[in-house]
Amino acid sequence: MRPGFLLSYLTHPQVKDYIESFNAGGSRRAITKGHIESFVIPLPPLPEQRAITSVLGKLDDKIELHRRMNETLEALAQSLFKSWFVDATQSALPKGWREMRLPEAIEVNPPRSLRKGEVAPYLDMANMPTRLARALEVYDREFGSGMGFLDGDTLVARITPCLENGKSCFVDFLGDGKVGWGSTEYFVLRPKQRLPTEFAYFLARTDEFRAFAISNMTGTSGRQRVPADCLNHFIIAVPPTELAERFGHFARTVFAQMKAHDDESRTLAALRDALLPKLLSGELRVQSAVQSVKEVAHA
Repeated sequence: MRPGFLLSYLTHPQVKDYIESFNAGGSRRAITKGHIESFVIPLPPLPEQRAITSVLGKLDDKIELHRRMNETLEALAQSLFKSWFVDATQSALPKGWREMRLPEAIEVNPPRSLRKGEVAPYLDMANMPTRLARALEVYDREFGSGMGFLDGDTLVARITPCLENGKSCFVDFLGDGKVGWGSTEYFVLRPKQRLPTEFAYFLARTDEFRAFAISNMTGTSGRQRVPADCLNHFIIAVPPTELAERFGHFARTVFAQMKAHDDESRTLAALRDALLPKLLSGELRVQSAVQSVKEVAHA
């Protein structure tokens, strides 16, 4: 059996759900040697395994390319933010800039209305990104107790170790004025003072903000969190409106490109997951799939 074929099969969503079903219930959630030995894996001839692996690999390669492109785009935007709004103010404030406490320029935990029991998009801590701006896994859930947010808000984890791990995101996945919600361990940030919404996200990603937040954690070991009132003591340099808007336009362009990449990757992943069972069952011939994937992968 070719390793690539085995990997494609074991990571298929239906197979992953089957594997995780062994993990349900009981105090010790684990997959045993007996579970693994009970697995039945389809084995097409080796040439067909190679062909299937090649077809699915091309889709995975395109998805990986999108991920790397998004990392590059975000790094570029972060570098520009640091150059314009952090490094440029290290010695003295340039003309037209103002020094302000963070809550004077950025609203912290603004009110967002959801009724108890209302079904709304939910972002849990496990799916909060650590390196990129966009959250990709959101699902509907009845509102209970949590922080509400709107498109344009920035979410920052305030509890250990999620804060140290960099969990934060820019909300752009709701649409139509919807309110989403998530953990009570999120800060929700929303710029005011005519700052673009993206400003709060890139500020929250700076080493200076993260070091300040971590240094102000309180609580017992393993359950430390950042109190919201400590942000009153974080001083930021607020740029002139024209400069802030120039950065906002650039950041919006970057986020739009990242979203387009993520949307295409989601389509490619759905195609990949739909192809495997059809190829294994013979419903779809490998050569037909190869041609279809070539057209998609080179689009």
